[in-house]
Amino acid sequence: MKLNWFSPIPPAKTDIAEYTMRVIPALSHYAEVLLWTDQSTWNSEVEKYAKVCQYNFVNVPWAEINEADLNIYHIGNNTNFHYETWQISQQCPGLVILHDFKLQHFFTGIYKEKQNNQQAYISYISHMKRYYGVEGEQAGVRFWNGALTTEYMAEHYPLTFLALENAVGVVTHTKEVFHTLKQKNRWLVGYAPLPYVSKWQAKTSNKVVNAPYRLIIFGYIGPNRCLEPFLKALSNFPERDHFRLDIYGEVWDKNYICYQIQKLGLSDLVKLHGFVKESELDSALANAHLAVNLRYPTMGEASGSQLRIWSHALPSLVTQVGWYAEQPENTVAFVRPEHEIEDIQQHFRNFIANPELFAAKGKKGQQLLQEQHNPKIYAQAIISFAENSQKFRSNAVAFDLIEKVAEELSSWMNYEILNSQLEQIAEAIYFIGREFHKFK
Repeated sequence: MKLNWFSPIPPAKTDIAEYTMRVIPALSHYAEVLLWTDQSTWNSEVEKYAKVCQYNFVNVPWAEINEADLNIYHIGNNTNFHYETWQISQQCPGLVILHDFKLQHFFTGIYKEKQNNQQAYISYISHMKRYYGVEGEQAGVRFWNGALTTEYMAEHYPLTFLALENAVGVVTHTKEVFHTLKQKNRWLVGYAPLPYVSKWQAKTSNKVVNAPYRLIIFGYIGPNRCLEPFLKALSNFPERDHFRLDIYGEVWDKNYICYQIQKLGLSDLVKLHGFVKESELDSALANAHLAVNLRYPTMGEASGSQLRIWSHALPSLVTQVGWYAEQPENTVAFVRPEHEIEDIQQHFRNFIANPELFAAKGKKGQQLLQEQHNPKIYAQAIISFAENSQKFRSNAVAFDLIEKVAEELSSWMNYEILNSQLEQIAEAIYFIGREFHKFK
């Protein structure tokens, strides 16, 4: 089988790039993989396992792309990494690996930030109306005019299905998203735990657990990472001197966070390190006592950061929502949404009283990582799903045809009549599509 794999690759600063580096070596044992990127540079290590092909949407090498058996598109919430991949997916059907469920930020980045013109506004509002009716259309107008936040829109109008318009199948890394998409009965949907391979051997038995306890937050730290309530919880905690917090990566507003740290009297307890080398981050994780991986709202993603935390057998605080809520209670410490300060401070008290109990959660997480997040098993699942997706292609094409005809009919046909007759119309068009496929 020959696969086109559209994904960011290192040094792109996204965990989806690291995910690709973890998967491709295993996947190359089962298929010929062409790795497509719009980046100008990439880690040459990946070329040991896959040929790297550059493209841009202005000049797409369609002939070469169409030689493959299947296109695999990776869609996440960052416009900078997935915009051109999504554009290709709109022109050529394929299997979508859905890394985020709530994609309002992604499409906002396209229409309101990258394009930002009258036509973009019209396109965005039409998509909102198509998927969410008049209510969605009105919300889209209010959002565009600054009356609603992107976070609000993501929670109520995720625009997930806009990313899946041309998909013949969808793979998700969370059970919640799998069940949501499965209920739509439109795509072939699969679930596979996010793969991870650790190059770091955690020495859990040798770690000294004494105060001051080292806390760590890392990655891209946007407003949804709950850093502000965490800092408030730490500042108001009577025994806060028992802890030191290290923050690695990029915060969304460094000046603002520095001001908050100073205002809360935490300058001696909190340190911003910025982006560091992978080896330095791994060393910091190995020497930390408790990781903080809070996310609210979540975009419906599985967390590569959490897998990295577990690879070090490190206990962690996570928000009890989405994929994080699916994890066993003996592998993480839960923080309830909108009860962050209360729960964080209770975990502080519990940690001081019994750090060994938290260390046991880290070890259980490491065990779960080894059992369920194996790249080889993941690669086998992708190949099996890709083969089934090829068989499902005619169904997907027929469904798209039904939708397009229904849209045209709705422009001149009374809605109640359309609604009552749509099933008969759908059956007829599906039959035509099936018969047409036999003669392709």
